[in-house]
Amino acid sequence: MIETYLLFLLSAFVVIMAGTKLSKYGDIIAEATPLGHSIVGGILIAAATSLPELVTSVSSALMDAPDIAIGNVYGSNIFNLMILALVDIFHQQGRFLVHVKSNHILAAMFGILLSAVGAIGLLVAQVSGIDKVIGWISVTSIIIFTIYVFASIIIVRYENKSQRELKEEVKEELYIKGMISEKQVKKGNVSLRRAIVGFILASLVIIWAGINLTKTGDQIAIDTGLGQTFVGTLLIAATTSLPELVASMFAIKIGAYDMAVGSVLGSNIFNMLIITATDAVYFKGSIFSVIEINHAITAMAGILLSSMAVIGLFYRSKRTILSIGWDSVFILTFYLGTVYLLYIS
Repeated sequence: MIETYLLFLLSAFVVIMAGTKLSKYGDIIAEATPLGHSIVGGILIAAATSLPELVTSVSSALMDAPDIAIGNVYGSNIFNLMILALVDIFHQQGRFLVHVKSNHILAAMFGILLSAVGAIGLLVAQVSGIDKVIGWISVTSIIIFTIYVFASIIIVRYENKSQRELKEEVKEELYIKGMISEKQVKKGNVSLRRAIVGFILASLVIIWAGINLTKTGDQIAIDTGLGQTFVGTLLIAATTSLPELVASMFAIKIGAYDMAVGSVLGSNIFNMLIITATDAVYFKGSIFSVIEINHAITAMAGILLSSMAVIGLFYRSKRTILSIGWDSVFILTFYLGTVYLLYIS
C-alpha cells in the first residue's frame, strides 16, 4: 500500500516538472512562430497539459472504472478554473485578468457549451434511461466531438486575425524605440527545433505519469473507501491538472498573461473531447448510462465557475479583496462548496 502512495506522489512530481518544461518550450514556440501566446496557450499547451487527463480517463475506461474516467474530466475542469483564482493570489499585483485580451471569452463560452451538452446527456441517460447510441458510442459524445472541432476552427481563425493586427503594432513600436524584438529577448540560446523536441518529450513523460496516476488512483479509491467518483473528481483530477497549474504560474512569472488564461480555458475545451475518447474505448456501451449521476454536480459547477470567469473577463473591474479579484474569490468559494457537496453526496 505504501508503494502505491509513493508511486502516486512520484507521478505527481513528474507531472509538475514536465508541466514546467511544456510552458517554457511553449513560450519559445509562441515567440518563434506566427502562432502567438493565445493560440499556443489555448490549443498547443492546452492539449499537451491535458494529456494526463486523456491518458488517465482512457486507461480508467479500459480498466472498467468509468466513474474515475468521467470524474477526472469534470473534476479537472473545475480545478482548472480554480487555477485562475490561485494565479490571481500568486500574482499579488492586482487582478491579472485586466491584462489579458477579451478574446478568451470565446473559448470560455465554448467550454460552457460543451459542459452543458455533457451534463444534459448525463441527466437524460440517468433520469429517463434514454441514451441514443451509434454502435456503442453515445450520441452525446458525438455531439461533443462535433462542437469541439467547430470551436477549434473558430478560435484559431479569430486568434489568427487578432494576432496579425497585434504583431503589426508591436513591430512598429519596437522599430520606433530601436529595441530588439521580443522574440530575441525570450528565445535566448534555445532554438525552435530544440523547443519542439523538448515539448514532445515533456508530453511523452506526462503520458507515462498519467498511466501511473490511473493505476494508483484506482487502488487508493479501493483502499480508502472514498469511491471512484470522489477520488476521480478530486484527487486524480487535481493531480492531472498540475501541468495547467504549473504552466499558468510560469506564464504569469514571465508576463505571458494570455498564455496562462488560454491554457486553462483551452484545456477545459479539450477535456470535454476526452469524454468522447473515453466513451469510444468503453466497449460495454454508452459510458453515460453507467456512471453516477453525481457527476452532474461537477458539470454544473464547471458551468458556474466558467460564467464567473467570463464576467470577470468582460467587466474588468480593478477592485480587489485583499489584492485578489472579486471574481477569484467567488471562484475559490464555489469550488470549495462543490468539494463539500461531492463529499456528502
